[in-house]
Amino acid sequence: MTQLRGGVLGFGSTGRQLTTYINQTRSDVAQIVVACDVAQPQLDLAKETYGLVTTPSAAELIAMDLDFVLVASSNHAHAGQVVMAAEAGKHIFCEKPIALSLTEADRMIAAVETAGVVNVVNYFMRYSDGYLRFKEIAEQGRLGQILCMWQWITRGFGLYEAGARHWAVTHPELSGGWTVHHACHSIDFFYWINGPITKAYCNTQTTLPDNGSEEVLLGNLTFANGAMGMVGDSTCVLREHHTGIIGSKGSLLMTGEHDQTVMRLHLEGEKEEHLIPVIDSTRHGNGIDHFLDCIRQGQQSPNSLREARHSLAVALAMQESARTGQVVAID
Repeated sequence: MTQLRGGVLGFGSTGRQLTTYINQTRSDVAQIVVACDVAQPQLDLAKETYGLVTTPSAAELIAMDLDFVLVASSNHAHAGQVVMAAEAGKHIFCEKPIALSLTEADRMIAAVETAGVVNVVNYFMRYSDGYLRFKEIAEQGRLGQILCMWQWITRGFGLYEAGARHWAVTHPELSGGWTVHHACHSIDFFYWINGPITKAYCNTQTTLPDNGSEEVLLGNLTFANGAMGMVGDSTCVLREHHTGIIGSKGSLLMTGEHDQTVMRLHLEGEKEEHLIPVIDSTRHGNGIDHFLDCIRQGQQSPNSLREARHSLAVALAMQESARTGQVVAID
């Protein structure tokens, strides 16, 4: 098969990581040949270090002879770039969150489905060994009916008051705020494992002056099947993942990160726990391998923009609940 030609929109850390992976590891099937960024230093880096053609214009990149684009730009730019790429017939790999509003999300979904292009959203837990093991055990029925799920993630970056200034916190108009930008991972994981979420109640805290973007959040969720969910997330300096499910037949817990990860399965009626070997790390290439396979096989992905709409709807509902102090229903 002819090598696929791709371009990357946004040459920050994520854009560089994706480019490096494709050009060094998947060059047998694809190559990133052009990069776009609004910042000249990023364009200089793309040209001088990575050997790419560069442009500050997303429209110019999309008009080039490319098979696919990687949308790794700031969150607020995703919607317009995805629509342009779809209308140009390009396959699309989009970073999360897909958009900052459901109106934008619906416009993106309509564009990719009208064009019939492959579209994949890069929710990393769907490609991570630990979380794939979680889903496998749940689908095997070993846990029985899921009664409760929780996930607590602390990012390990730091709080504003201590001098740590994460761009997603300091520029919520670009990121959507921390819930939309980062807690969307946990929300998507919940949806992936246990289906739609129908209600959200959330509290938040921040050290930013004038009640800026949330830095700590705790949300209570209700699933369509009656199960309960709890999402906790923070930018704070502690870095830790803690994920669990309580089911009618057993409970599953995963703590720690990377090579320190521990997964424990407790089955009702048994005294001994089952330790399950697992590494909580993203599979090499993240969702890129899946994306390239979909293009080559001419198949749509289950991890699409339409699939990712629900996590955005829940994140926005959580933010609305934090503002109003009310439970928010999710359509």
